[in-house]
Amino acid sequence: MRKTVITLLLVLAALAAIPDSASAAVVDYGMRVTSLMTEYSGKRDFQVVNLGRLGMSVVRTAIRRSGQKDAVEMLKLLKDVKRVSIADFSDCEPAVKNSFAERLSNVLTRDYLLVEAKNSGETVRIFAIPTSDGENISDLIISAPGSGALVCVSGFINVQDVAAFLDSHSK
Repeated sequence: MRKTVITLLLVLAALAAIPDSASAAVVDYGMRVTSLMTEYSGKRDFQVVNLGRLGMSVVRTAIRRSGQKDAVEMLKLLKDVKRVSIADFSDCEPAVKNSFAERLSNVLTRDYLLVEAKNSGETVRIFAIPTSDGENISDLIISAPGSGALVCVSGFINVQDVAAFLDSHSK
């Protein structure tokens, strides 16, 4: 939980540092990333899971029933998330991995890079695309190409709610 809190603090700090000119997201990055995942899902060992509104409803219900206090509190942050897409391409051939990573890097610009963390040679990048008012994140994309993982969360995540959550869990 501590790593999650620290990561989210870093995300918020980086989001606050995004210049106003970059906050007017014209491109639907979440849809572009999801489309790229779908395109590669036909490749051998490239697994994609898409959770739409119904899938998210099932996940929310399961979390509520789990009784885990932190998970239930975090669920409030995700109340306006409409879609989650997850890709696992860890078992793909190196050529497919490299091709996907290259295409993904063409979609995701460093303008929206919030955090880049390196550990034991593995790089994880977190991208956040803010809404035009800067109060919400419309797409949150977590990429770990070296380990063959990509997560795209689309919808709205309120930055103030995240800050309040992190503040209550960092004490």
